Amino acid sequence: MSTGSASIPLLKAAPEPEQVAERLEGGDWRGMELALMPPHVADDAALDRAIAAVNDTVRGREVALTAEAPVSWPSGEHVRVDRLTDEARAGIERGARFAAAIGSPVLTIHLYIPQAAAAMRAGEPVDEAAVERFLSFYARACADHGVVPLIENVPPVLRMRTGGAFYTPIGGHWRDLLAWRERVPELGFTLDTSHAALFRAFVNAYPSLFALESDEGLELERYVEELGPATHVAHVSNASGVLGEGLRYDRGELDLDPIVARLGELVPYVVAEINEPDHRFSPNMKDAYSRIVTALRAPAERWKPPPRRLPSGGLDWQDVVGRRDPVPDVLGLQDALAGRRVLVTGGAGSIGRSLTSLLAAFRPALITVLDSHEAALTADRHAKGAPRLARFEHVLCDIRDRGRLEHETARARPDVVFHLAAYKHVDWAERYPEEFAATNLDGSWNVLRAAEQAGTETVVVASTDKAARASSLYGRTKRLMETLTALAAEQTGGGRAAVRLVNVLGSAGSATELWLRQARAGVPLTLTDPAMVRYWITMAHAAALVAHSSLAATAGTRLLTAAQPVETEIGLIAERIWHAAGPGGPPDMHVAGVRPGETMTEILVGPGEELGEEAHMGAVSILGEAPTDAAAAVVEAVERCAGAEERRQAWLGALTPPRAPVP
Repeated sequence: MSTGSASIPLLKAAPEPEQVAERLEGGDWRGMELALMPPHVADDAALDRAIAAVNDTVRGREVALTAEAPVSWPSGEHVRVDRLTDEARAGIERGARFAAAIGSPVLTIHLYIPQAAAAMRAGEPVDEAAVERFLSFYARACADHGVVPLIENVPPVLRMRTGGAFYTPIGGHWRDLLAWRERVPELGFTLDTSHAALFRAFVNAYPSLFALESDEGLELERYVEELGPATHVAHVSNASGVLGEGLRYDRGELDLDPIVARLGELVPYVVAEINEPDHRFSPNMKDAYSRIVTALRAPAERWKPPPRRLPSGGLDWQDVVGRRDPVPDVLGLQDALAGRRVLVTGGAGSIGRSLTSLLAAFRPALITVLDSHEAALTADRHAKGAPRLARFEHVLCDIRDRGRLEHETARARPDVVFHLAAYKHVDWAERYPEEFAATNLDGSWNVLRAAEQAGTETVVVASTDKAARASSLYGRTKRLMETLTALAAEQTGGGRAAVRLVNVLGSAGSATELWLRQARAGVPLTLTDPAMVRYWITMAHAAALVAHSSLAATAGTRLLTAAQPVETEIGLIAERIWHAAGPGGPPDMHVAGVRPGETMTEILVGPGEELGEEAHMGAVSILGEAPTDAAAAVVEAVERCAGAEERRQAWLGALTPPRAPVP
């Protein structure tokens, strides 16, 4: 099989006689990349056997060979570019010797620092001096054997061959590779297409974990253009979501043909790196090889960067609270959401937008975004972008309209429902109690009923910390809504949970959104009372909390809240926003006074409740008994009502404490 490009296509194998022989069967394959496994570098004898396995099997055939270092050392310790241990030194030396002995001009090692989720959240600074020592030693060892040292870009979530899922603070962004080549100029690159696509998908879903605002500039084409001039090897496979790497050439979200055609102008070796169900055999890899050959013959088109987007105008809210966001449980969410159908009420609101972006990373079959706000729905549809809209349906519907809601829910056929639609301002509830009863109670019960009728397995209902004390009418609507959720769980036997959100920084209509705009304009900050104490989380934390609550609901948890939210005065939060976004100097504050229904402090748990275990990172259970008998009586009375207006009054009656009899 000849190509019209200077690039040589390669298959991939471990240096085992059976694998190498199988790769050479059935065609005129031009070469292989040999990926070392931990046992191959355990000692010199093991390395010699690996070298012999390759050389003896390919003897007499003209095939190009490249080499890749292991992802773990023989002890089981992951390769980390910030740890140059004695075992790492020996492994690097043996990897370079292997590459030279089989005639590979290069050796690839992954640019990563595998961390568990807790370590990734802690966000310890990368020890750059240690990384430089590692990469410099790696470069010298390769030079001693006449081999070019390559560093490879990595995915955001590392599903290691040795088991487990890890994260890495470096190596995902193309800028990281360029930065380390600047410090260690001997380095070249291995560019992995699926890794680049997975990193972009994760950043689109949850950018704060990597201190980015968006996925702008992370197009695969951008990786090719930025890294291509110093790239020696390209690993080509398709990708999906944040975990689907190494997919078949034509089974994913990437159009690889134009990418491969451009790589053919830049890269000497193009590897068909497809994950096979059984690594002893390579039918999908060989199919990808043939497709790569065809793509390499096609003329390449230079990539034109897409138009710049409007700046987000956001703020790193992690700096405001002084705490890093939780790391999503990617494996749990993948198991729960992949291929499933999801409905999100209030999905075009600020929390809903963050949540649906996160959920989309796990590739549900469909996400139905249901909202009564036309402008917000339109804005969300534009923000999602045309390539992603195939997985979304936007529905204009009011949850207070029982008939419409039931129709749309039945049509959506959701496996999972996230109910975010609500009225949330305390003072408005005191002034318009009927509206809050209609939305927060009648609307919520409509959602729970419609989900039951549609056979929905899991429902998560968004509540508030104001439900714990339930001193305001708004808090009482949410407290009763929590009980209705517990009642629905009893009646359906399904996963039903309420989650008490706290103050979400930057959410639409919140004080923090107002303070950010005021700070940027340099005008006084409007506060109710600087001494008010509230709990605070970021938007990303809120999205992860709600998503994780669906996993907890499936496991039988009925009530959750944010784990370890920051508890501090609103005046201090306002000052931090001013210093981050304002013109400098101390802020002026206009104190408007406490509004009807508000309290100076909030609590997470009420009488008879206590915090339980952290169910998932950022989400903690609340233990306590929900009085479902009383809620059942209220529901029975509501269902006897003739229409929406009568139901609204019945709900209000349930919220109003009974008056003492007149003597």
